[in-house]
Amino acid sequence: MPAFAGNTESQNTTAASATVNGGTISVGASTESWTPPAGSHWAQAAQSDPPPGKPNPNQPYGCTYAVVEPQYAQLMGVGGPQPGNWVIPTCAGPGVIDPMPPFWVVNATAQAPTANPVVLVQQALSKLPLPTPTIEMAPATDQDQLVNASTWLWIDPAAWRGLSASATAGPVTTTATATPAEVIWQMGDGHSVTCLGPGTPYDPSQPNATTDCSYTWTQSSAGQPGGVYQVTATVYYRAAWTAAGAPGGRSLGLVAGPSAHVAVRVAESEAINNSPGSS
Repeated sequence: MPAFAGNTESQNTTAASATVNGGTISVGASTESWTPPAGSHWAQAAQSDPPPGKPNPNQPYGCTYAVVEPQYAQLMGVGGPQPGNWVIPTCAGPGVIDPMPPFWVVNATAQAPTANPVVLVQQALSKLPLPTPTIEMAPATDQDQLVNASTWLWIDPAAWRGLSASATAGPVTTTATATPAEVIWQMGDGHSVTCLGPGTPYDPSQPNATTDCSYTWTQSSAGQPGGVYQVTATVYYRAAWTAAGAPGGRSLGLVAGPSAHVAVRVAESEAINNSPGSS
C-alpha cells in the first residue's frame, strides 16, 4: 500500500486495474476487508481452489481484499465515483504479480464487526465477583477441635447466591452466570468433605439441632507443622453462558471460586478413670 501511495506517476491511472460496484466492507480489529458481490469476477477469484478446467495463466485465485488505510488512500487520491474505497487484492495462482494493482470500489456496504462470543464470554467470566468464603466452625476456629468429636462446618449463607456478568462488543453481548453448587472442604489430614450447600450455622440455643456438613478428625494435629491442620474451603459454581446478537451458549460445568484457609488445632481429650474406693 505505501508503494502505491507513493507512486504519484501512476495513481488514478495505470495503477487502478478496475472500478467495481458493490460488495461489503467489514471492519476488523485493526484492518478493513472487502467482500465482493456474489457471482462477480472478484468473488470467483476469492475461491480457495483454482477454477475447473484448463489452467488460465491470467486467472488468479485464493484472493483476499484489503481496504487501503485512510492515510494511504489520501495520498492515492480519488480513483472513481464517490463514495468509494481503494482495495488491494492478494492472490495465489497464475497471473499473480506482487504487489497486485489496486482497484476502486464504489457503493460498498459497511458492515459492523461481529465479535467472537467465545472471546467475550471469557471477559464476562472474569467479571463475575465470586466471593471468598468465610469459614465457620463449631467449636470455633480459635478453639481446639477434639478427636472423635464431630465439628460443624459452614460458610456465610449470605454468600450462597447466583451471580451474573456481561461483556459486549458491537452487536454481540454474552452473559455468564454462576450458581453455587457445593463446597469442598480439605481438612488438612488428607481427607475432604463435600457439602451440597453452605452448611448450617451452629446455634448454641438449639442443642438438638443437626447439620449435614461436618467432619470428625481421628488423629490430633500434634505431629503436623505448627501443630495444626490447614483447612481449606472452596465453593464450586455451575457456570453457563448465553449470547445475544450471535449464536452461542452452553454449560461450562463446575467452576471453582476463591478458596479460604484457616489453621485449626485438633487435640485429644484424655480422661482418668479411677476405680471406686481407689486413692
